[in-house]
Amino acid sequence: MTFGPAAFLLGAALTVVVFGLPFGPPGYVFSIGAALVLGMPLALLSGMLLRPVRNQWFHILAIGGAGVVTGIVTLLFLVGTRWYSMWGLVLWSGFCAALGRSAVVPIVKVHDEAEQSLYAGPPSAAPLEP
Repeated sequence: MTFGPAAFLLGAALTVVVFGLPFGPPGYVFSIGAALVLGMPLALLSGMLLRPVRNQWFHILAIGGAGVVTGIVTLLFLVGTRWYSMWGLVLWSGFCAALGRSAVVPIVKVHDEAEQSLYAGPPSAAPLEP
């Protein structure tokens, strides 16, 4: 699966824009900070771990989960142990992250098994014997 930097940054930008829409400028300030510090690294790690998985829905769910984790950690940092009083923001951050990832599904190239073997090089002529 090929998911380049352009698709990654486009998905992250869409996530930040959609998250900030209902909140205005303060929403953008917090969403940009949370995305840069925690959201984008978690999304990148999730994407790297899911490279062998071809089904895009698993990627969308994983990135949505990374958005939920980002929302919880950000609220823990901002309001402490009373983050649960703002659980709607946690769900909203997960939804926005999943939406950002689903928006770039059309530009992600999924490689078939036969296509992947072309990148590994030609097969050897004879097996190695001990």
